[in-house]
Amino acid sequence: MVGLFFVVKNQLLLHSCELSQAEKYGDFLNYPESHMEIWDKFYQKKYKVDFDYFPRGRIIYNLKEETYYIYYDKCLEESIKNLNIIPKDKKVKLLHDFHYKCHKCNKNYVI
Repeated sequence: MVGLFFVVKNQLLLHSCELSQAEKYGDFLNYPESHMEIWDKFYQKKYKVDFDYFPRGRIIYNLKEETYYIYYDKCLEESIKNLNIIPKDKKVKLLHDFHYKCHKCNKNYVI
């Protein structure tokens, strides 16, 4: 599976699809929707903040390497392995990316 996720008040909000339903992007398979699209559809009314307020990340699959890449907010460093998003018995790379910064990690975040 590939997908995207948010961590809101220690709760994992995961949206995923099987590899067969993923969108091909070069050598990668990716979840077809953005964080903003998912947030607006399911969570905006409930939490009343923008999609980038809470920590978030994305799970993609590299076809050539047969490896999952999990990009995540650095404030999830201590909890990333406990979120149950890491595929068992698969090659995985855990990575930070400047796109995944919550309001606490982004010094330029405006509330």
